[in-house]
Amino acid sequence: EAEAEYAQDMDQAVNDATNLASAVETNENVGDALTALQPYEFIHKAASTTASRMDSSQRADQQQQEQKPLQDWMKEGMRQFEAGNIKEAIRAFEMELQLGNENNAKAWRMLGRCHAENDQDREAILCLEHAVDRDPYSAEALLDLGVSYVNELNHEKALESLLSWITHNPNYAGMELTDDNYGAASSGDNEDGGETFDEVQRLLMKAVEYNPSDAADVWQALGVVFNVTRDYNAAVDAFEKALQAQPNDYQLWNKLGATLANSNRSERALPAYREALQLKPKYARAWLNMAISH
Repeated sequence: EAEAEYAQDMDQAVNDATNLASAVETNENVGDALTALQPYEFIHKAASTTASRMDSSQRADQQQQEQKPLQDWMKEGMRQFEAGNIKEAIRAFEMELQLGNENNAKAWRMLGRCHAENDQDREAILCLEHAVDRDPYSAEALLDLGVSYVNELNHEKALESLLSWITHNPNYAGMELTDDNYGAASSGDNEDGGETFDEVQRLLMKAVEYNPSDAADVWQALGVVFNVTRDYNAAVDAFEKALQAQPNDYQLWNKLGATLANSNRSERALPAYREALQLKPKYARAWLNMAISH
């Protein structure tokens, strides 16, 4: 039976959640262990941090490459990301943070997106936490962070990020957030996480009702939540609604295809993967998912 990579990730997340529950029983603070703002270990070291391990020609070559105008690293990272060259994009964003501005919230956010696209949600969370630490009102970073926390089944932090996203988002400035929307999650009384996911779903649905004309991001977040709770029909519906507003979002097409494959509808998944690849031919995850679904 063919399963998409995204579906396999969800199964792994369930196993991770079981391990986290065991840690709670031994009085370990799992939330703090996962979410504390920790230093990011750069994959690509700037010349100043690696020069001692290079010969003179290597140092000269790397320094020549890295001594571009500081703003070039951000521009280069965006260009490589849009082209689907994630490894090169990661390097550029890391150089911006090391050689340019370590407090560049957008560079941290884009570095997090790169890791998320590589299916590395824990690394993505670390970078996105740094982005939010620099810019607490970044709606894009908060939404990306909420989605990554959902993927990791960290229910409390997912809800916290999504609440911050809505309360800091001008599109939902007038929406009332009552205790019915997030009381169970914020009270700390929930033991199994199921009620917390219900609260996240209710919160997002209220956002859709409040501003239905501009709800593509909310539908995407709902699709991820429904995937984790294995409500695949609802997830498919959510991703399809998001795609009505954002038909050129290759990640949405891939998520739709993976959800369809996970619910034994591989014949419908393949066209979705093809749409993703037409939009971004170097999107490795879509290629892998398509191969698995054949």
